[in-house]
Amino acid sequence: MIEITSSSNSKYKYVKSLTQKKMRKKYSEYTVEGIKSVNDALNSSKTVSSIFVSNTFYNSESFNYPSNIPIYCVTDEIFPGMCDTKNPQGILACIKIENTNNFIPDTNKSYIYCDSINDPGNLGTIIRTADAAGFGGVLLSPDCVDLYSPKVVRSSMGSFFNTDIITDISHEMIKQYSNNFQLIGGALRENTSDYRVPDYKIPTIIIVGNEANGISDEILEICKCVKIPILGKAESLNAGVAAAILMYEVVRQRY
Repeated sequence: MIEITSSSNSKYKYVKSLTQKKMRKKYSEYTVEGIKSVNDALNSSKTVSSIFVSNTFYNSESFNYPSNIPIYCVTDEIFPGMCDTKNPQGILACIKIENTNNFIPDTNKSYIYCDSINDPGNLGTIIRTADAAGFGGVLLSPDCVDLYSPKVVRSSMGSFFNTDIITDISHEMIKQYSNNFQLIGGALRENTSDYRVPDYKIPTIIIVGNEANGISDEILEICKCVKIPILGKAESLNAGVAAAILMYEVVRQRY
């Protein structure tokens, strides 16, 4: 157990810096907060590099600390400064960002491609639903919201650590995947059909677009467009909700 009693401590400053996207990118590391998230990370294949706990947490909470990971005990007064949440539970972990450059999609699985999703809550919901629906993974365009944002991790409710999530999937890569997968995107076009019409039993990538602008024109040109009926006065569905409906149509047809 290593004690940290000052906010000028170099390790403290480092962890606090990881609340910023540019620092997460620089050091290829991110943080997760809370008992459940830390436990989920420890029980996954992710590389947890260190764990930080407040004095109160260490002295009052029963937690199974791994013997091979450095544990830092931080005074109660400064621990919240390391955190993104307003009322932290008293435990956080640093996790290494994985390299996903060698990803090759499996035609026996289905995937969902997030084309410029900007809201961390929506991305977390999509990750959680993809996990529940047994999808092979979540593919992210380069301009999606930062995957390692604390809000994305929290809103995925643990599925963040159970799901393959591949970043920096360009439109060109999606075009290449279309040689082996049908692309199904929610959009209103001349050839749009009801979302239940396509055969989802064949290799499929579901595409969900930006909350404000939808799917990019470049991708729309190569995908089958479908619509989800709206019977009330709402103009559209939330991106996370629409993605869930489409993913579970895959589940309905396949299982």
